[in-house]
Amino acid sequence: MPIYEVLTTEGTLDADKREKLAAHIVKVHTEETGSPAAFVHVLFPELPPGHSFTAGTVAAPNIIRAQIRAGRPTTVRHAIIQRLFDFYSELTGAGGLEILVAVIDVPAQWAMEGGMIMPEPTREAETEWFAKLEANQASKSPMHAATRPL
Repeated sequence: MPIYEVLTTEGTLDADKREKLAAHIVKVHTEETGSPAAFVHVLFPELPPGHSFTAGTVAAPNIIRAQIRAGRPTTVRHAIIQRLFDFYSELTGAGGLEILVAVIDVPAQWAMEGGMIMPEPTREAETEWFAKLEANQASKSPMHAATRPL
């Protein structure tokens, strides 16, 4: 469910930097939250020059916006923010006031993945959700469908 968007001006990040940053975002999110990597989505929308403004002046954005399930401790969000800020700064050479990292909480019931409403970020809810997800996926597999009575 987590969606990370790294918003920049066209040409700011080459393919190598995007790959390194995506890998780091997945690493940070999984280490800080315990979520499986398969559910971490990273997007790199690019704006044409002149399509971003700060204080009414054309700017070159370096924005990382994350949407994660609500309910995680503030310490987790702060760790994600700090680690992503530090890595982005090191990777790009962008200075402190040139980078914005924001982690936005989304209620779990506002998102769906795997055809199921997301669980609350608790071990119990996630364990139950993954069991249902696995059962749903198994029931949709061609092998399972071929063995079901009509």
